[in-house]
Amino acid sequence: MGEDNPVESTYISGLKDVGWLEMLQICPTPHVLLDGRRIIFINQAAITLLDGPNSNFFMDKDIVEFIHPLDQERILFRVSALTEDNTQNTPTMIRLRTATGLSRTVISASSMILVNGLRINMASSIDVTDVLKMDESLKASEENFQRLFENMHDVFYRTNEQQQLVLLGPGVTRMLGYTVEEVLSKPAADYYVRPEERKVVLETIQKHGEIQDFPARLRHKDGHAIHVAITSKAMLGAHGELLGVEGIFRDITEEVKAKNELLRLATIDELTDTLSRRAFLEQAGKLVRHLRRYPDECLLVIVDLDHFKAINDQYGHLAGDKVLKTNAHIIKEALRSTDLFGRLGGDEFAIVFRNCCKEEGYDILGRILTQIRATTVEMPKRERVSLSVSLGATPLLAEDTPIALALARADRALYQAKAEGRGCFAYAPKDGEPFLPLYPHTDHSSKESLPLDAQGETP
Repeated sequence: MGEDNPVESTYISGLKDVGWLEMLQICPTPHVLLDGRRIIFINQAAITLLDGPNSNFFMDKDIVEFIHPLDQERILFRVSALTEDNTQNTPTMIRLRTATGLSRTVISASSMILVNGLRINMASSIDVTDVLKMDESLKASEENFQRLFENMHDVFYRTNEQQQLVLLGPGVTRMLGYTVEEVLSKPAADYYVRPEERKVVLETIQKHGEIQDFPARLRHKDGHAIHVAITSKAMLGAHGELLGVEGIFRDITEEVKAKNELLRLATIDELTDTLSRRAFLEQAGKLVRHLRRYPDECLLVIVDLDHFKAINDQYGHLAGDKVLKTNAHIIKEALRSTDLFGRLGGDEFAIVFRNCCKEEGYDILGRILTQIRATTVEMPKRERVSLSVSLGATPLLAEDTPIALALARADRALYQAKAEGRGCFAYAPKDGEPFLPLYPHTDHSSKESLPLDAQGETP
């Protein structure tokens, strides 16, 4: 009865029916006793059928490990259907996978029995492998499955009800660096970048019954993330309970990288590394909608480089690009992490100061103008030009829908700054209020105290 196996002996001793078990042990028909799906007893005929070394090898293993992958879901359903009201399943043909990896075909019957108050599932089988050896279609089907399972680029997987991996295609080694043996019987969540991501996947499968191309991130053995698309379905028991999940996942890392790069190109101005016009306007528009629910002080500023066309005409577009990048860098260094900064086109940029009162905004703009005035850029033949910008500011309001309303006000302020001689900024209040040009100096009453153009700037 397997006295070499302490696990078996400890459990079986509680059944107090040694004589009955002794009869099963010498029975020529393969028999297995299960606690749910966990093997608690196996007779010698079943050990021989499954090519095992002894009973101890099988103790506490999930019977599903020895079922062919194509038949596992069906067998799980049959096991779940056994109840006190339905104590026996009709015989069925199933394919086994032995401990040595061979395939065998059996006619199997299963039943639920009560022994001293303990509920036990019992399975018995008749080996019909030799009878079916001449069935070429069955043989071809088995060979095709094995070839597909081993060579498919995507990875097939199956979990049990505890969400432990019980079946995995060898493609996992190519994709994630783990051998199949390293992964089997481990929780699927262990191989996600964040275990809670697996929880979201599982909840979605339970809610809809299946998922298709569901995005997730798995963890490669060396630690880096692999983006995958998961297609899976729930395996349900006879009473609707979750028996496990099966499906495939495919590597979409390169697709994600390409998509992210396209998104970056669509949202970032490559020359100045600022937001593109479209991205800036989209984010500014979202902020306006946010202001409707959560009022806040914000400031919109248009920045225009002074005499930029003259620099392009005299020194060429490469020199002009250098000036654009230098100005953008100075402005970015002065901004806060919460502010928006983008290039509207040509030599025109825009800023949104978030959670910023007018006085704080003036202070930042003053620092920007001071830093830009103090900067020169080397041109061809070692000539240097001074920099200058004009700024037009206006409050960004919840009623600025579309955002073009605020841009129009800021543009009017910019025109005023240009009219005042450039190298300064002006402020346009909301419509209906008097237009008040202001400058970034302590004494705003005298514009003559302002240098209107940067010293030494090429006209």
